[in-house]
Amino acid sequence: MTIVETSWNIIKIIKMQLITRRFEFDAGHRVMNERVKCFSGHGHRYYGDLIFNFETIQEIGYNIDFKEIKRIGCQWIDDYWDHGMLLNPHDTKLIDVFKEIKTKIWPMSLNGEGKYCNPTVENLSKELFLAQQVLFQNVKGLKLFQIRLYETPNCWTDCFEESITTEEKFNFLHIHGPELVQYTIDKGMYEYDDRKITK
Repeated sequence: MTIVETSWNIIKIIKMQLITRRFEFDAGHRVMNERVKCFSGHGHRYYGDLIFNFETIQEIGYNIDFKEIKRIGCQWIDDYWDHGMLLNPHDTKLIDVFKEIKTKIWPMSLNGEGKYCNPTVENLSKELFLAQQVLFQNVKGLKLFQIRLYETPNCWTDCFEESITTEEKFNFLHIHGPELVQYTIDKGMYEYDDRKITK
């Protein structure tokens, strides 16, 4: 990429308008085969930002209401990850224990069903990005631009669509696509403009 092309891309990004919705959740995990302390089971107060860009604005003044992002996107995080265990599928002993005591479990899926994949903040942000893409795919003119996910106040990752390989996307959607689509259908879309409601 030339300097001129790089400058043009930066200008395009600066002109782009973004909207951001912050989310938070608590979850446990461990990093299998890590040699220091993250091998031990532990938890985090994760938080981050769902950042969208948009091409169209409704007459009311926005593409999507922040409350709608909370109602669908943030609620999905709460339903599937909050107060759950985010685990490597190879962590079978922990998975069995948490299944037995009926704890919420999220086995990682970027590498395929049952394949080794640690729940690092880097991998979690990819799975979260893919899930949110599906949840908001039917909102006209709205596109998930970035997810920033904090594991601690001092440690975070930024994930973009380009951060995710074609194989990771295929694996994730193969495993979770249908349930995500059904979640979106069950939630429906709420109309915030009272002028569009028939009285």
